[in-house]
Amino acid sequence: QGSFLCFTRSLQRSLFRPLTMSKSVSWSELSKHSTAQDCWVALHGKVYDVTQFLAEHPGGAKVIAKWAGGDGTKSFDAIHPKTMMQQLSPETFIGDLDESTRPKEAAGSAVAEEMVLPPIQTCLNSYDFEAVARKRMQKENLDYLTSAADDEVTFRENSNVFSRVWLRPSILVNIKEVDTTCNMLGAASSFPAYVSSVALGKLYHPDGECGLAIGAEKIGIPFAIPCMGSNTFDEIKSVATGNPTRWLQLYVNPDREKALDMIRRAEAIGTEALLITVDAPVFGKRERDRRNKVEVAPVNQKSGAKASSSGVVMALQSFVDCTLTWDDMKWFRSVTKMKIVLKGVQRWEDAVMAAEAGLDGIVLSNHGGRQLDFARSGLELLAEVMPELRKRNLNIEVLMDGGVRRGTDIFKAIALGANGVGLGRSAIWALGSYGTEGVEAYLQILKDEFELCMKLCGVKSVADIGPQYVSCDFLQAHVTAAPARTLAVRQYVPLKSAL
Repeated sequence: QGSFLCFTRSLQRSLFRPLTMSKSVSWSELSKHSTAQDCWVALHGKVYDVTQFLAEHPGGAKVIAKWAGGDGTKSFDAIHPKTMMQQLSPETFIGDLDESTRPKEAAGSAVAEEMVLPPIQTCLNSYDFEAVARKRMQKENLDYLTSAADDEVTFRENSNVFSRVWLRPSILVNIKEVDTTCNMLGAASSFPAYVSSVALGKLYHPDGECGLAIGAEKIGIPFAIPCMGSNTFDEIKSVATGNPTRWLQLYVNPDREKALDMIRRAEAIGTEALLITVDAPVFGKRERDRRNKVEVAPVNQKSGAKASSSGVVMALQSFVDCTLTWDDMKWFRSVTKMKIVLKGVQRWEDAVMAAEAGLDGIVLSNHGGRQLDFARSGLELLAEVMPELRKRNLNIEVLMDGGVRRGTDIFKAIALGANGVGLGRSAIWALGSYGTEGVEAYLQILKDEFELCMKLCGVKSVADIGPQYVSCDFLQAHVTAAPARTLAVRQYVPLKSAL
């Protein structure tokens, strides 16, 4: 199934107020208007004529025309907020769909019956939220979230690496009161974590990035807004109740004017840091995603979107500049006062160069294992990078992400020198399961786990966490058995020979 995305900004010029006596449209009448030249689409029981908007749709005409003469509700809801229905131009409204005329074979195109969810209180950890989310997500959206590069060895290593670091608790310490608060990139945080950027949040739940933003604010940690999100910056700003910390993750657009426009819009909502993604000059080969033919385009990309029918990731490639170099960092420094952070540093030499260039921070990351298979984990990189920075007396904030699922994982990363950790997929599992409520619940669980780990290790503040509390003799040696190539051994089904 394809997904509507950003149902054209030109449709948002006026609010739709249906007449009291609206026309009833039968399914047979709807099905007559099934071409790009005459395109009617049913959404939530109402029929619209969207013919004139096909050419203007940022995601391309095909994504709408696919549902011409039919019901596109399910795909529409995978991306758009429900309030979008109130923003359709009155000229597009035809009438109410007569559900009694819907053929049985078309029943699946209507809104699916909501599954009965287990009480959220029964979710005790990240894996519980994941189990619920996997039942709720559409297959192509799930494949995009879980896809990783090639044989997905790095993806699994991101989690497995935490099992190679053991804790060294201190005893007889008064831990009646412990302080989990810290500062990251100049911002206060209730514990050393932030919600990392994941593109197209509404693929997983209608709350989208707004749900992640609300959850992060309620727990008191920063939220990195993805530049390829499915909520606008203004929508994210509108859900803030106080003055939350917001960062912007940026894929640098080949058109610098468009990149600058996004920076200015982010500054306008109070964004404090710019996380420039540097580990994706081109996107990796993510086979789970490539097997799906979906067409999407991110809402925050103002123009120039090109729909792709080769998986979600290929639809996003046109927004990324593969010519980005160190010299471009001077331009970013010249156009914004936000803190400049490089997201995706993967070796100590580049960490040193970033510090020497006067940048404010780095994120040690392999892009969730989605780019280069057999790239090392963020946790392992900490053990390599931090000694080199200290040896040269270089001061730069160091964050990491990848595979963090437990409070003990956060403790281990801080002990190895990180200022904080990013929560990517794990936050999305929480969003995809229970929406905004799930995000808040999961972050609270993680914070509680981190506090418990501090107490059991005899540590009273985040500043006191150091390498003396961990044993990581085999972290970089890779002496454990190599991860199995499960795609090749169990899951991969070869294409049938044409011979």
